[in-house]
Amino acid sequence: MSSVELGEKRLFISVAAGGLLLLVLMAAGAWYLIAPRLDELYEGLPEIVGVAALLAFSAIAVGLLMIAVSAVTGQRVLFSQRITSTVVRILFPPVLMLSSIIGIKKDSVKRSFIAVNNALVAAGRSGEPEGKVLLLLPHCLQATSCRHRVTGGLIENCQGCGKCVIAGLLELASTHDMALAVATGGTLARRVIVEARPTAIIAVACETDLTSGIRDSYPLPVFGVLNERPNGPCRDTTVDLDRVAEAIALFGVSGR
Repeated sequence: MSSVELGEKRLFISVAAGGLLLLVLMAAGAWYLIAPRLDELYEGLPEIVGVAALLAFSAIAVGLLMIAVSAVTGQRVLFSQRITSTVVRILFPPVLMLSSIIGIKKDSVKRSFIAVNNALVAAGRSGEPEGKVLLLLPHCLQATSCRHRVTGGLIENCQGCGKCVIAGLLELASTHDMALAVATGGTLARRVIVEARPTAIIAVACETDLTSGIRDSYPLPVFGVLNERPNGPCRDTTVDLDRVAEAIALFGVSGR
């Protein structure tokens, strides 16, 4: 693992640890304020609430530690993907809050989260074919000048003109006999996933869409590939086909 890759993963892990500390301090402050009221309700209740909160935060800390070790070493030490889901769902809001406070760009944190997620997905692979893997693409990869609609299950309408990367991605999917879909947004993407019922997803999108998509899809493993935006966001974007091919190889795709 290169120092760049390690540094990219370290950002999210570090801010997540800070976010956990922020949650602990907020919870401690709330406990301090309501403890007298709790004691009025039942003697010893403040202690019970305090111990329960301590156990909960300890479990989150252990989960974050396992995520960090798996992401950095590439070895699977997580008990299940649901642990990742629970820890991320709890810590992501304070992570974004803390990053804003200390002046870290949200896109940088999201890129780091995607790198951590991809490392966890890679660590969880068994080396055997994963079954049905869905290649999920954003509609902004299609050239805006193209009149042939490829969203909503109409990917075969692609004429292969080469003005965008859709043709190359379609060829990759065809070569590996895997499912491919182009979605116009989160709602359609979720519907595609429900209908396709994949065992894993390779998703191409921007930082924001990948982050939300990965979190929404837990515990289904999603490997994220960031798109490139030479013309700005959501318009005539592209993606490195070699990176997509590497992601496909990671899953040992066995076909539909």
